[in-house]
Amino acid sequence: MKILKIKFKNINSLKGDHEIDFTKTPFTENNLFAITGPTGSGKTTLLDVISLALFNQVPRLGKMSKSEISNKGAILTRNQKEASAEVTYSCQSGIYRSQWNISTARTGNLRDYEMSITDISNDKSLDYKKGDVPAKNEELIGLNYDQFIKSVVLAQGEFAKFLKVKKEERGELLEKITGTGIYRRLGQTAFYKYRDLDNAVKKQKDKISTHKEVLISEKEFEEKEKLAQETHKEKEKISKLLKALELQINDKRTYLQHQDDLEKFKNQIKENEDRISVFEKEKGVQLKKHNELQAYIENIQKWKDLNKQLQQLESQKEENRQKLENVNQNLEQNKDEFASLFGLNTNDKNFEDKLVKYKETVRKFKKEREEILTAYKTLANSIDENLADFKLKLNQKHPSSSLQEVQDLTNEILNKKEELEKQYSFSETTDIEYEQKEIKEKLKQIWNAEKCHSELSRKNETVKNLEKDLKESLKEIENYPAQIKDLKSKIQLQDSQLEAKESHLKNAELQKKLEDYRIDLKPNEPCPLCGSLDHPLAENHPKADDQLEKEIQELTEILNKNKTQLTQFETKLETVNKQNSKTENQLESLTSELDSLKISYQKQFENLEVDTDSLSESKERLENKSEALNDFYKYQQALSQLQKSKNSIVNLEDLLNKGRSKKEEIEQLFEGDNFENKINQSERNYLSLSKEKEQLDSLKSKIEEEDENIDNQYQKQNDYLKNCLEPLNYENVSEAIKHILPHQIFQKYQDEKQTYENQKISLNTSQKDLSEQIDKLKEKVGSETIDDLKENYKNKQNRLQDTENQLNEFNRLIKNQKETLQTISDIKEKIGEQLKINHRWKMMNDLIGDSKGKKFNDYAQNLTLSQLLVLANERLRLLTDRYQIDKAAKGEDDSLIAIDAHMGGQRRSVKTLSGGETFIMSLALALALSDFASRKVEINSLFIDEGFGTLDPETLDQTLDTLEVLQAKSSKTIGIISHVSSLKERISTQIQLTQNGQGYSTLKVI
Repeated sequence: MKILKIKFKNINSLKGDHEIDFTKTPFTENNLFAITGPTGSGKTTLLDVISLALFNQVPRLGKMSKSEISNKGAILTRNQKEASAEVTYSCQSGIYRSQWNISTARTGNLRDYEMSITDISNDKSLDYKKGDVPAKNEELIGLNYDQFIKSVVLAQGEFAKFLKVKKEERGELLEKITGTGIYRRLGQTAFYKYRDLDNAVKKQKDKISTHKEVLISEKEFEEKEKLAQETHKEKEKISKLLKALELQINDKRTYLQHQDDLEKFKNQIKENEDRISVFEKEKGVQLKKHNELQAYIENIQKWKDLNKQLQQLESQKEENRQKLENVNQNLEQNKDEFASLFGLNTNDKNFEDKLVKYKETVRKFKKEREEILTAYKTLANSIDENLADFKLKLNQKHPSSSLQEVQDLTNEILNKKEELEKQYSFSETTDIEYEQKEIKEKLKQIWNAEKCHSELSRKNETVKNLEKDLKESLKEIENYPAQIKDLKSKIQLQDSQLEAKESHLKNAELQKKLEDYRIDLKPNEPCPLCGSLDHPLAENHPKADDQLEKEIQELTEILNKNKTQLTQFETKLETVNKQNSKTENQLESLTSELDSLKISYQKQFENLEVDTDSLSESKERLENKSEALNDFYKYQQALSQLQKSKNSIVNLEDLLNKGRSKKEEIEQLFEGDNFENKINQSERNYLSLSKEKEQLDSLKSKIEEEDENIDNQYQKQNDYLKNCLEPLNYENVSEAIKHILPHQIFQKYQDEKQTYENQKISLNTSQKDLSEQIDKLKEKVGSETIDDLKENYKNKQNRLQDTENQLNEFNRLIKNQKETLQTISDIKEKIGEQLKINHRWKMMNDLIGDSKGKKFNDYAQNLTLSQLLVLANERLRLLTDRYQIDKAAKGEDDSLIAIDAHMGGQRRSVKTLSGGETFIMSLALALALSDFASRKVEINSLFIDEGFGTLDPETLDQTLDTLEVLQAKSSKTIGIISHVSSLKERISTQIQLTQNGQGYSTLKVI
């Protein structure tokens, strides 16, 4: 990998545009160059530009973001609105250009940074998001950020310190320089992994001990199994007895129920016979006469129908005569209407021809005008719909007057669209859907981040509140133990005092005289000596001294008060302690949740290119751009829509003129509205009336013919029925019709009679069957009552329940014993499997594990140091033939050892070396680290930072000679960062940085 060109703008103190092209003179003539300038002029800024353009990181600040730049005032030159960094480099895959830039929005806030990568061979930008560009550069170069910095920027100052530190510190420093801290973490992982696995086995063994405590002895277990078998047999025996009793009870119930049912059937049979007798008296005669006439029922019905038809025909004759008169009058009126409305004089012969020609002419003109009107309305509605979106309305009478309004609105929208194009660099080719999709995705990430951050804040606030509550609670009860102790002492003392006073009072009660009892006498209460309710000597008796009783009462009250207070303190202390314990558990759980949530937040949003503090600002910026995109799209659509409207208004004016001309032609033939309705209605009236007249004439003939035919049939039917009904004592047909029952009533009577007969048969059959069943059951059931059977059944059930409970208890003990033994067996099996796994981790822990990771780290760093010293000695031989570097042997100083070839291979501490000798060795180590870090990647660009000021002129020349040889042999571009003035004389190619006194610097290549 080789850096070909650096280009940047407004980075740190270097204001403006700057470019350093290593493929052009003077760098092509001399690849060894110096970067010179006073302290603070920006020498290290060149290295910042390279790492920023490739990895979005700088050595002193780490990963960059807009918040990092704003908060620390880094990268962006003071008072400037944009900054950029660009590096062109070559690698095995080709030549690429990596770019980084950032700028300020109109609001004065920084926009988020942007990164891109371009393949120089085809000048095509690779399709990667800005967050993926550093990873792509890492893939192309073959080095990550840390490896790149250690391989390209050689800070020999760290190695000068590394040479002289003690062995304990050297490992940590080497770990920092080489970035090999993974070995320490591997040692710690091995230690803690084995510890956790070993603890898991111990917990399983503890579980076995716990389970063994609940096991019963083997002898007792066998006894329980035997008792369970005996109890099971007893249960089956009782169950059989219960089933037999249940059958007896059911038979007894059935026998008693059948006896009740038999009595009911006897009552029902008697009731049915009574109903049959009543039916014969009330409805039997009517049913009999109806059945006698059933033979002639069809002829009677036909006679009735013919009589009804004759009456109807008479009515039809009169109705048809009146309709014929009305039709003739209406036909005359219709002819008059044609003459007055349409100017047509017609008769029955020429009516149809004249009417057809007239309608065709008028309809043709109206159709042409209708087509024009339809086209006009369609176009006008279309224009109105288009203009409605702009709150404009078409003047349909004078469409041309709306053209100017549309043109004014077009100019207004065009101006707004041009403003957006300038503000957001939009154009007609802008892919709005793609842009909106990108914004939506970014907004979604920001919303999720805000939600997660809010949850973090809420939980953090809850933790703070709990900690505050816990602290206040502890402060509240900190004096309780002392107060409780003090109260207990007081109560103990007061108990002793009360006991003494009560004893004293009791002795005094025993010693008092009869006179003293007078004090205690009360009205209407018996005297303890004589039993009298009247106490004359007790009146006006002087009161006894009750001071002792008062003292006892007061002391008792104080004692009770103290005991109550003690109980309150103890209860409060216990309650608060429990609450504090609960709070501590809750606090621990919440703290764990908070840590997990923080880790989850970092993982989930590590690629979010927005700082947490500027989420709202970024969201607002994206929402503004989204809204602007929507407006831009609306303006595009509106301009297209308005142009269509203008064209349509011109066409509308033309249609309006054609419609007016056609209207004049129609009015010459027909004046008025609703031509079709009126002409069609008049025509329909004429045709309808003509047809109606024809139909009425035909109907008149049919009615007369039908009337004669039906009258003949009626006379024949009447004569036949009269002869048939005379033997049944009916004078005429009408009298016989009176005795015919309606079909529903006849059917009802018939069904009712049949129902009674069926019930009689059914009841007699049921009575017989039930009597036979009673006789059979009488032989099965005994003399024992059903109550006795139920009582016996209940006793057996209780006995069965007791037996089942006892059996369940035995089965529970047996099941628990088996399950516990199986659990112990399963745990032992798991322990065996776990021990096999643990064996590998135990070996790993014995070899490399410890809690601080020191064992494996020391071993790994010792190997790393050996490799580094081999590479360093190879570089050192090019710088001097006097020294080699070696590790300290036993008994030697803890620092590294310099082997002095000029002194017969003498080994001495590097602490004894001069400043120049120390620089040479540290430079060799720095070059070795570059070789070590880039052993799989060829690095053809190196920057060596400071340290040349400690060298004498001879050593400086020797060092520079070595670097020139290194450059010549490897074609490396080597930059030396220094302010040593003698370098200017020796190194002709220089990048000079000077300060201008205003905080800015300038850059010049010579």
